[in-house]
Amino acid sequence: MTLALAAMAATGAQAEDAGPTEVESVVVTASSIAQRIQDAPASVSVVSAEDLQQRPIQDIVDALGRVEGVTLSRAGNQRTIQLRGLSSAYTLLMIDGKRVSSTNNMFRGNDYDAGWAPIEAIERVEVVRGPMSSLYGSDAIGGAVNIITKPVGKTWTGSVSADYTAQEHSQAGDSYKGGFYVSGPLVVDTLGLKVWGGYDRRDPDKGINSSGLAGMPLQQETFINGTLQWTPDDATDVTAQYGFSRSNHDHFIMKRQDFALTHKREWDFGESRLRFYGDRVENLTGNTTGEINPNTARNYALDARFTAPLGDNSLTVGAEHRWQDLDDPKLLAGWPGSPTAGKDTEASVKQWALFAENEWRITDDLRLTVGDRYDHHENFGGHHSPRAYLVYHLTPNISLRGGWSRAFRAPTLLQNSPNWGSVSCGSATTGCFIVGSTELKPETAESFEGGVRFDFDRWSGGITAFQNELKDMISISNRTRDPVLAPNYPNFVGYLADGRPVFRYENIAKVRSKGVETSIAGDITETLSIRANYTYLKSEDRSSANPIPLIYQPKHSANLTLDWRAMENLSLYASANYIGRQYIAAYANPAFNEIQEAYTLVDIGGRYDVNERLTVRAGVLNLADKRIERTTSTEYNEDGRRFFLSLTHRF
Repeated sequence: MTLALAAMAATGAQAEDAGPTEVESVVVTASSIAQRIQDAPASVSVVSAEDLQQRPIQDIVDALGRVEGVTLSRAGNQRTIQLRGLSSAYTLLMIDGKRVSSTNNMFRGNDYDAGWAPIEAIERVEVVRGPMSSLYGSDAIGGAVNIITKPVGKTWTGSVSADYTAQEHSQAGDSYKGGFYVSGPLVVDTLGLKVWGGYDRRDPDKGINSSGLAGMPLQQETFINGTLQWTPDDATDVTAQYGFSRSNHDHFIMKRQDFALTHKREWDFGESRLRFYGDRVENLTGNTTGEINPNTARNYALDARFTAPLGDNSLTVGAEHRWQDLDDPKLLAGWPGSPTAGKDTEASVKQWALFAENEWRITDDLRLTVGDRYDHHENFGGHHSPRAYLVYHLTPNISLRGGWSRAFRAPTLLQNSPNWGSVSCGSATTGCFIVGSTELKPETAESFEGGVRFDFDRWSGGITAFQNELKDMISISNRTRDPVLAPNYPNFVGYLADGRPVFRYENIAKVRSKGVETSIAGDITETLSIRANYTYLKSEDRSSANPIPLIYQPKHSANLTLDWRAMENLSLYASANYIGRQYIAAYANPAFNEIQEAYTLVDIGGRYDVNERLTVRAGVLNLADKRIERTTSTEYNEDGRRFFLSLTHRF
């Protein structure tokens, strides 16, 4: 069963134009084995390739913002993914199961990682909501997002696409992109190749805000990636992958080179996977506007896992070793003016882990998944991340589900380094200075969820309630530029030679997020289908007696899409995206809070298949021209009405 499901998941790209199929119901991120989504021990949503291509998007952030349980942080017009009321720092992002993070290079507003893979290369995106540290370790407190790229094909296939989006308002920047994907056998049944690449650009806004604040910035990406797959026999699969990407976000330029070597084998008694992967990320600009201070980070991982059927159980055991290093002559130079400043500008950390997960099929209708992962970090020692999840099929079409888990997030390489420091408090010369700390503890979380899911021939959906409790949240909120008041702060550590106060990161905050997620999808008629979801979310910082709401977390959000297959080769859609009232600045004194009121965006569009090879897509985004201007630094821009045209040629 496991092998069959894995094979279905690996061949999903060939079903892209057939609409929803059984392939879309197989997920690989929620547990250590491929499973039907009905059996998965977690809350999972799948965004298909067709979903991603329905409307023009710069990267997957635009599409995931319409998934239940997902909100977007829009601070400073940057867009990052948030799961279940927790910031992007608590969302583990992966490409084909390999973790991706540029945080060490860009500690202020890392919005690069969701754009390392172009839409043309993606088969689907799996969004797992809720802690997943029992499988993936640190960073998965809020959940995990796994971008799964298209597989190497058995025959030669490919596509070339081009998109253009024109703004109705000339001050806003247009968008355009192009990409290709090609895959096939070099030696039939033995050696295969896939190559993909692309270029996209979103021009910067010019004078869009009457306040004079900056609008949407320049965003530009270039990609090229290739994978060789060797299958010497039916049971063995060896792949070698290399990729290069270059991203320019508001003239902060990042280059990434990544690689992976993977060996998979099916044995008579189970399946094994051994993988070595990593990347080298270069920040060519630095972290401070107006300065050029490049840095380079390297991230490597070696992991192994083995899955074996044991009667009514499927047991997976595994191990992982990761190491990171960063060379940053500016931010790892130590305290400015100190005798040791600039003497050692490198930092590194190593960690290893052991994990096990077992799915016990207690009866044909009842499955219990239990697992634990032990992570050992060279700076703070060991940490366990257990979880338990129960799925009960009340009927063949209705399942009850619920689970409990604990998760953790290790301090970043920067937060944990006493040699790291950066200017803060609003000025590079007269503000304050923040530094890393070896006294930090891992952040920990405990989560509960429960719900019901239904899957009938033409309709599917569900409802889930959840609660997360996050403790020892790492914060640098306690700081001031006032040298007189500074010693009263608990994390004050001294003064620079020029008198600026210095503060270290500390564990202080407690956060609770709870809510309800609902979704439904189905066919109203043979040609008309509907998809809808709604999320209720309450997320608060509970560190003090009076809880403070977390920012960029709408209390209510909802999405609705109608798809109409008007003709055999013509499909039309209309969608509405409701973003509820949200705080964009929140303080202990609520009189200073800033709020963005609720609004709705409506899109319309269509797809026309000229022939079997050529597809044209066109439409109007933000049909009602609902725009948001920035009048304060915490506000964000919402693009007005735009028109798009997309061409895809398959071969």
